[in-house]
Amino acid sequence: MVLARQIAVAPPFPPHAPQGGGLSTIVKRFDRPEQLFVFDSGRLEVITIGGRTVARGCYAPGWRWSRCALHDALPRGGTTEPVGVVLSGAARVASEDGSEVELHPGDFFQTVITSEHDEWVVGQRPCEILYLGGIETLISWLHGSE
Repeated sequence: MVLARQIAVAPPFPPHAPQGGGLSTIVKRFDRPEQLFVFDSGRLEVITIGGRTVARGCYAPGWRWSRCALHDALPRGGTTEPVGVVLSGAARVASEDGSEVELHPGDFFQTVITSEHDEWVVGQRPCEILYLGGIETLISWLHGSE
């Protein structure tokens, strides 16, 4: 069963060299990601820059982690700890211990994703999250679901 579908994407922009030589500047954009995963009412756009993997998650109203097919891709006992910031919309996160927190634009967070973790979009606006770290494990799970 395919839980997430990786889409072929265009190659990243080439490095830009300033006139007269000097250091080059690497420019990458989420509208031209290196990896793109599409799943139940969501997508994950991935780029690597400066040796770091960053991603943008876009989730439609009604999306919920526990109802997403990706939830089943989580290895038993597996955990990941993404760090991110909400760009738009809102999400609620329920931790394994039963505590809940609502995230709004500008909120930075670190959470532990386990089989007991849940997260969902709040309201009727899509939620966009910029993942700044800790997303590599989730990406490897997505590769395993293909």
